[in-house]
Amino acid sequence: MFVFLLFRFFDPGDGPLSNADNPSATVFATMPNYHDYTADLAYSSRVSYFWATEANAGDSLQVIFDVAQNLSRIVVQTGHADHPNDILHSGRIFVSPTVTRVKDGVVACDSAQSVALFHNGVAIAEHLETVLSFLVQCLKITVEVKHDHWIVFADVAVFLTR
Repeated sequence: MFVFLLFRFFDPGDGPLSNADNPSATVFATMPNYHDYTADLAYSSRVSYFWATEANAGDSLQVIFDVAQNLSRIVVQTGHADHPNDILHSGRIFVSPTVTRVKDGVVACDSAQSVALFHNGVAIAEHLETVLSFLVQCLKITVEVKHDHWIVFADVAVFLTR
């Protein structure tokens, strides 16, 4: 448990996720954001985050890669030192080989496979190259129950297989 607390609030650019590959992608969210804390900031290398003002069961944050990727590891951290209650309490990470673009910027990950659950605001999927039989086009973070607090999506870090 101590590891999660230490790992969750690292200094940007100097932590264990600063070497993430995060290949080119488009980021979508079904949750409203606070001011300029938009969904793309969770995936960006900039020092910032996505701050969702509400999160209901079924909401999601999706990363659609420009080119399908061979993933090794995914780490998603929620929360912030100044807002310790703003974590995702109940959620999952899914990956998918295909994407359907519905309309008005809405996308859906097809045939999504669950690869990690959130625990204390953090979800980690490792050794994906040994469990996935496909290149990943879509990464989807889902909210499983309504949250009473806002959620800070501090980092979505993607590591590629070398």
